[in-house]
Amino acid sequence: MASARPATRAACTCPAVPIAKFSDPPTSTMPSLPEAALHMTDSRLPAAPPALHAGSGRVADYGRYEGRVFDLSTAAWDGSRGAFSPRRLQRKGWMYFGAFTPRYMVGYAVADAGLMATAFVYVYDRQAKKLTEHKATVPFGFATDFAPSPDADWQLRGGKRHWHARPAGSGWDVRFEAPGLKLQMEFRDAGPGMTAIASSPGRPFHHTWKLCALPLRLALEIDGQRIEQDATGTLDFTLGYPPRHTDWNWASLDGVTEDGQRIGVNLVAHFMNGHENAMWLGDRLLPLAQAVFQYDPAQLLQPWRVHTADGVLDVQFVPEGERREDISVGLLASRFTQPFGRFTGTLKTTDGVKKVEGFGVVEQHHAKW
Repeated sequence: MASARPATRAACTCPAVPIAKFSDPPTSTMPSLPEAALHMTDSRLPAAPPALHAGSGRVADYGRYEGRVFDLSTAAWDGSRGAFSPRRLQRKGWMYFGAFTPRYMVGYAVADAGLMATAFVYVYDRQAKKLTEHKATVPFGFATDFAPSPDADWQLRGGKRHWHARPAGSGWDVRFEAPGLKLQMEFRDAGPGMTAIASSPGRPFHHTWKLCALPLRLALEIDGQRIEQDATGTLDFTLGYPPRHTDWNWASLDGVTEDGQRIGVNLVAHFMNGHENAMWLGDRLLPLAQAVFQYDPAQLLQPWRVHTADGVLDVQFVPEGERREDISVGLLASRFTQPFGRFTGTLKTTDGVKKVEGFGVVEQHHAKW
């Protein structure tokens, strides 16, 4: 296994992007649903359970919660922790961070996939239409006793590349260093976030904790040029046992409404039973219905339509480029494409229909793990 070589490919294609403004939201073929609207006062989520393990090998109740699970022990399901234990063959954990400014888009991830560790970082300069990217795959890159958590110290080295994400105050200090690129993201004011726990066919469970519309300070040094900017971003901490064959679409959107409210959106389809669909609107965390992704899998850089089944949220996502990777290492395989770009659309609330716009990513992922 350690001698297997990953076959990878990465690509960025950056077409001209016609950006819609608030005056022209995406055309929708969905019938009007006047009875479906986001209720601001009666959508409070229940508090997250204190632990994943509910005793006697049982997992905490499936559902969607406000806040995070603090006792993340998976000892009840990890087995002996040997090379062929559930800890190595089934358990997956990762930290993903995204940052958005009018000029730059950043994606950053470190993952413990059991038999191997993976990491990537990319910076897209919208003004220069340039993608800078680094990635690494390291067999058994995390120790057997590594306990994935937002409070953990996540580090991975691949040659001269170094990923390091750690908690700092009420947020995180996220860094990357390699020849030609230095990156630091200082996330602040984390807030409670949203937890989702769901069933996982053939495996114990799956679990994630998401935060969107987070303030942060972004510092970049690219080819000797240093840039510092305020930004907003997203965090995805995931720990669980996804099915052996997993497919999903995901969207993480960060923007504003036409009346100036900050909005963050997390949506997923074909995975987690919709439990992680949520929106951060101002200082409120609100659940969203099942998500529908309409796009051409053969032309991922064409516009996507992403909407909730009840019509509350309906946006058009226009890619500006993509981060793509295929990995095949022994028992593990991943085909991952993450277009990044801009979105415009509408949000239906009890106060009326509001136009929204901003930046974000969408994703198509097929995994065998």
